[in-house]
Amino acid sequence: MSDGPTTRGLYGQRPSKSADAVRRREFERLAAMSPRERVLLALSLKERRRLMGVVPERPQAGDVKRK
Repeated sequence: MSDGPTTRGLYGQRPSKSADAVRRREFERLAAMSPRERVLLALSLKERRRLMGVVPERPQAGDVKRK
Protein backbone atom coordinates (compact mmCIF):
# COMPACT_ATOMS: atom_id res chain seq x y z
CA MET A 1 0.00 0.00 0.00
CA SER A 2 1.09 3.56 -0.60
CA ASP A 3 1.43 6.27 1.99
CA GLY A 4 -0.67 8.68 -0.09
CA PRO A 5 -4.13 9.96 0.80
CA THR A 6 -6.94 7.44 0.69
CA THR A 7 -9.53 9.93 -0.60
CA ARG A 8 -9.86 10.21 -4.34
CA GLY A 9 -11.00 13.06 -6.50
CA LEU A 10 -13.39 13.04 -9.41
CA TYR A 11 -13.13 9.79 -11.41
CA GLY A 12 -10.87 8.29 -8.73
CA GLN A 13 -7.73 10.25 -9.51
CA ARG A 14 -5.46 11.45 -6.73
CA PRO A 15 -6.06 15.12 -5.82
CA SER A 16 -3.28 17.43 -6.98
CA LYS A 17 -0.88 19.08 -4.57
CA SER A 18 -2.16 22.51 -5.61
CA ALA A 19 -5.76 21.47 -4.86
CA ASP A 20 -4.63 20.18 -1.46
CA ALA A 21 -2.88 23.49 -0.77
CA VAL A 22 -5.94 25.53 -1.74
CA ARG A 23 -8.19 23.34 0.41
CA ARG A 24 -5.79 23.67 3.37
CA ARG A 25 -5.63 27.50 3.03
CA GLU A 26 -9.42 27.72 2.83
CA PHE A 27 -9.78 25.58 5.96
CA GLU A 28 -7.25 27.77 7.80
CA ARG A 29 -9.10 30.91 6.70
CA LEU A 30 -12.43 29.57 7.97
CA ALA A 31 -10.87 28.37 11.23
CA ALA A 32 -9.43 31.84 11.84
CA MET A 33 -12.84 33.53 11.44
CA SER A 34 -14.83 34.67 14.43
CA PRO A 35 -18.30 33.15 14.93
CA ARG A 36 -19.82 36.44 13.78
CA GLU A 37 -17.79 36.38 10.55
CA ARG A 38 -18.90 32.80 9.88
CA VAL A 39 -22.56 33.75 10.31
CA LEU A 40 -22.16 36.72 7.96
CA LEU A 41 -20.44 34.50 5.39
CA ALA A 42 -23.23 31.91 5.58
CA LEU A 43 -25.87 34.60 5.15
CA SER A 44 -24.09 36.12 2.15
CA LEU A 45 -23.75 32.68 0.52
CA LYS A 46 -27.44 31.98 1.12
CA GLU A 47 -28.38 35.34 -0.45
CA ARG A 48 -26.11 34.67 -3.42
CA ARG A 49 -27.81 31.30 -3.98
CA ARG A 50 -31.22 32.99 -3.81
CA LEU A 51 -30.21 35.58 -6.40
CA MET A 52 -28.94 32.84 -8.71
CA GLY A 53 -32.31 31.12 -8.48
CA VAL A 54 -31.03 28.03 -6.68
CA VAL A 55 -33.90 26.74 -4.57
CA PRO A 56 -33.07 24.38 -1.73
CA GLU A 57 -34.76 20.99 -1.94
CA ARG A 58 -35.85 21.15 1.69
CA PRO A 59 -35.74 23.83 4.38
CA GLN A 60 -32.46 24.14 6.23
CA ALA A 61 -32.17 24.37 10.00
CA GLY A 62 -32.77 27.95 11.05
CA ASP A 63 -34.79 28.91 7.99
CA VAL A 64 -37.87 30.96 8.81
CA LYS A 65 -41.12 30.50 6.88
CA ARG A 66 -42.52 33.80 5.66
CA LYS A 67 -46.16 34.39 4.78
